[in-house]
Amino acid sequence: MKTKGFTLAEVLLTLAIIGVVAALTIPAVVTKITQDQYAVGLKKAYNTLKAVEREAKEEHGDIKNWNWSGNLTATFNTYFKPYFDILKDCGADTDDGCFPGKKEWKALNGTAQADTYNAATHYRIITSDGVAYAFWKNDTKIAPPARMGAFIVDVNGKKGPNTIGRDIFAFNLFPTNGIKPYGALDPSKEGVPIATSIVNGPADTQSCNTKCAGANCGWYCPAKILAEGAMDY
Repeated sequence: MKTKGFTLAEVLLTLAIIGVVAALTIPAVVTKITQDQYAVGLKKAYNTLKAVEREAKEEHGDIKNWNWSGNLTATFNTYFKPYFDILKDCGADTDDGCFPGKKEWKALNGTAQADTYNAATHYRIITSDGVAYAFWKNDTKIAPPARMGAFIVDVNGKKGPNTIGRDIFAFNLFPTNGIKPYGALDPSKEGVPIATSIVNGPADTQSCNTKCAGANCGWYCPAKILAEGAMDY
């Protein structure tokens, strides 16, 4: 009884087809997995910030009544530092001990970013889960509805890609609404949807995709990701 098998040519052809399919699909799968990891990191960082906010309010009362007259370090040490699980405290020193160094940051469209977050205007820490936070204090507009400050978050610390809208995100601190992701509210007018007051347009169109223009490309992605539960861009 003869058994029919595959010829060498047939085996090679099958392997070649499998190789082509794998080459076309694996990169997309890897990209999706990576983006899902960034989205999970963003959600985790947001939950951390909201937990810090809740604990600070329990001890110090409503945010709108906080004493905002102190300097950056004093403000962070009073209202935020005690409630973070800090692995490394870089303070307001002008170095890149907690955040990526100069010329390593870029917008979602590849536009280079200025190294403003390693300046003395930001207080920086790394938490025990490897997330980096930089806090900026607004000294000029502290009365409602203006924002009181902001947090810049790198969900994987100093690791790449160091791209706004991928692993770097921003959150505003408002007197009444507390910490909110960029893209939900105008940074200067609490409660006003960003689509009605930002030149770049709604967060889910012009400001949160790889085709948006300028250095602001990607800043308004956090609200989109948190609302949709995924990084679909």
